[in-house]
Amino acid sequence: MNKTLLISSLVVAGIVVAGAGTLLVTDRQIDKALAQLQENTASSPIVIAVREDQSSFTERHLVLTASIEEAGQSISLVLDNDIQKRPWGAKIEHRLYVDESLLAQIEDEPARAIFRKFFLDQALISGTTEIGLTGNYQSELLGIAFDEVIEQTEVTVFPLRLAIAGDRTGHLTTEGSWQGATLRMDDPEQIAVSVRPMTFESEGQYLSGGLFLGEERFSGEGFSFNMTSEEAPVGYEIGAMTGQGTSQVIDERLVADGSFAMKNIAFNAGTEPVQLTDINLSFTMSGLVVENLQSLIQNLNSMQANGEPSPALMENVSQVLRDGFKMDLPQWQVSINGQRIALQAAFELPANDVADVSNPFSMLGLVSTLKYNAHLDVAGGLSELAVVAEPFNALMMTGVLVEKGADYQMDFILADGAATLNGEAVPLPF
Repeated sequence: MNKTLLISSLVVAGIVVAGAGTLLVTDRQIDKALAQLQENTASSPIVIAVREDQSSFTERHLVLTASIEEAGQSISLVLDNDIQKRPWGAKIEHRLYVDESLLAQIEDEPARAIFRKFFLDQALISGTTEIGLTGNYQSELLGIAFDEVIEQTEVTVFPLRLAIAGDRTGHLTTEGSWQGATLRMDDPEQIAVSVRPMTFESEGQYLSGGLFLGEERFSGEGFSFNMTSEEAPVGYEIGAMTGQGTSQVIDERLVADGSFAMKNIAFNAGTEPVQLTDINLSFTMSGLVVENLQSLIQNLNSMQANGEPSPALMENVSQVLRDGFKMDLPQWQVSINGQRIALQAAFELPANDVADVSNPFSMLGLVSTLKYNAHLDVAGGLSELAVVAEPFNALMMTGVLVEKGADYQMDFILADGAATLNGEAVPLPF
């Protein structure tokens, strides 16, 4: 939810004024961008409203709110924009705040004071956007930062840095970095939390419905949590990680792929210490018709706002299933305390004229067209680890895992309405 609000606000923060040849055009383009933003969020749980709008020949002060209601409580962000209009473009100064109305939902007075100090008396995000004569724009944004000691708690948060650039065609690039945060508490338990530096970047184009086409990359140095108390200590460690993804449209259909790698995850919560290492994942997806996918996303947002699926959403889902798609998982692997697990899988739903999610019998008709296969390799030493021994033995007893020398494996195939597991026919439950 917070991410959705932040992204929506940053869209406003980048108010793209395509073409600023005159001061009049600048105002018109700002109005157009605002109307487009409100239209795009009309079917979502986010409400974009104008709180204040004052304009002169050379300046404009525009204050917007992005609000969402959840569990009967409303949460709002306020984006304050000071716009300097010039014949050659415009400059916008942004300040993003949490709305003061949220204080009424916090009953504890010390918590209210802390919340006001860190989230009301200073901007969560501030920065500037420069818009040129041709409609090109560049935004430099800086997040909140603080280094405070409150009683027995020491908190340090480094500022998020974000650069956004784009043009009137909708091309967009972003670069960001965050040096992380630390928290130390000494009462009643000793707690230490560290979020280490991360970076992210993207280049591409947003389509209506919130669909992004292009390249995205991120990397981070990890996270740690340690608590020392009279009972057993608790500790978690997430190591360095990287991820990337690409998406494009070929013949009106989405083609996407991605990968993720993490060095290690370790945790000790009063049980046998567990160390996950060499975590790797890659995937590809193709076949989804972009126009139908955009409509599906918009109707899902509408369902989130209204609380129930609409007939249009049900038809969207049916159409996506009729279009068909493919998903491949060429690599997923992890080692648990030195014992490796590796999985490869592929799924295909061919294009068809049968799928109708409102008709269960039509969905059963898809079974004969589905194609799925999976191959799993498991190191034999995994059975000796207490943390996974029970599910591992259950898989062996039911024949899901079979011996292969000192190790184990599984092969599952579904095609032409029939399934096999490790070479043996498996009765389907329909």
